Amino acid sequence: MSIDVRRKEMARIILSDAVQFGIKGTTKSKPRAGKKYQELVRESDKKIDEDRFRYAHAYKKASTCLAR
Repeated sequence: MSIDVRRKEMARIILSDAVQFGIKGTTKSKPRAGKKYQELVRESDKKIDEDRFRYAHAYKKASTCLAR
């Protein structure tokens, strides 16, 4: 494999019309989060906070044990 350094052209990317201009007859919209999704987010955030507190407590306890 050899590279011709004399050519200074850029590579061409071939894109479809749908990529360039969008799909005809459609509109852009942002997805909406439903109630179930919001409930799952709250539940997971709560579990993360509980674990964070538990790990912090364990690290503090471990540091006092190692300091002896």
